[in-house]
Amino acid sequence: MYVFNNEFDPILLPGETAQLIGENKIINIECVRHGALPEIKENLGALTAATWATDIEFSELEMEDNVMAQYRMRVVRDINLKFNNLGPTKQWKSRTGEFYLPQFPVDEDSDSFLKTFLFKASEFFVFEQDTPRFSAYSVVAQASSYVLFSGWRFKVKPFAGKGRIPIYISGW
Repeated sequence: MYVFNNEFDPILLPGETAQLIGENKIINIECVRHGALPEIKENLGALTAATWATDIEFSELEMEDNVMAQYRMRVVRDINLKFNNLGPTKQWKSRTGEFYLPQFPVDEDSDSFLKTFLFKASEFFVFEQDTPRFSAYSVVAQASSYVLFSGWRFKVKPFAGKGRIPIYISGW
């Protein structure tokens, strides 16, 4: 298993180990069991035209103690969405710029490469009660703006050695 695979398989299977790398700590874990998180629809709320709404919390994506989640998302409305996680584990960032996810292509004529790439690039991980935070931008005012999340959940336990798969978690 690996991050960003085309089929969106679970990154861990029972008995496999990982090294969770956060902002201030590294945690070695072993997967005990896993299960699917089919889909949850999150409403970011109303967006003002041409203004970034920042620190939008999705507490519904938090996990229990000793549980990690692997998510991917699809932006449903015509908005741009970016992570607000901290620097050491920041995704979608170059030295001087921050990248964002646009609306997920929905029509049949859309470029299949772009659909595959956006879905793969949207992958992120949440460990225990880390609350994912995002920023959203819309060119026009939106009364509501939705993002669909789906993924996998993993019951884990501490592992004494170094985990085999490095996974960057938020440290939100």
